[in-house]
Amino acid sequence: MSFFRSGIVSLLVVSALSGQVMAKTACNTASDGQIEITMQEVGVAIGYMWGRGTLTYGGQRYPISVKGGGAFALGSAKVTGTGCIRNLSRLVDFEGTYWTVGGDVAIGAGPAGIVMENAKGVDMSFSGHANGAHLSGQISRLYFKLDSF
Repeated sequence: MSFFRSGIVSLLVVSALSGQVMAKTACNTASDGQIEITMQEVGVAIGYMWGRGTLTYGGQRYPISVKGGGAFALGSAKVTGTGCIRNLSRLVDFEGTYWTVGGDVAIGAGPAGIVMENAKGVDMSFSGHANGAHLSGQISRLYFKLDSF
């Protein structure tokens, strides 16, 4: 394997694992929102993700959807997990485009982690599991939307 290819593989693995570590922070249930989400992720150099889930905020549950993509993904996986939402002072601030750093490594099953922030200062950390054959260490944009409820 060339030096360039081994460097790219190393970068992807480190990105995926560091995303998992960064995303595993405890939620303060009194002030933070929480999400539960299931996404499908596919990629050949460029990756695309889409999925649905639930946002719990202020004692209420809201259906959400997500879609978007980014660079450095290979394969296909189903990603499920939970996350914490911080700096969400109004429900309408949740919707929008989040810039993300994260990744996953899965051959069968493996860890997944994403840390993201939107333009309104809302932070989200997500951790879970990926099932499939997939490797990603990506910087991407994901669009989160509150669905009809």
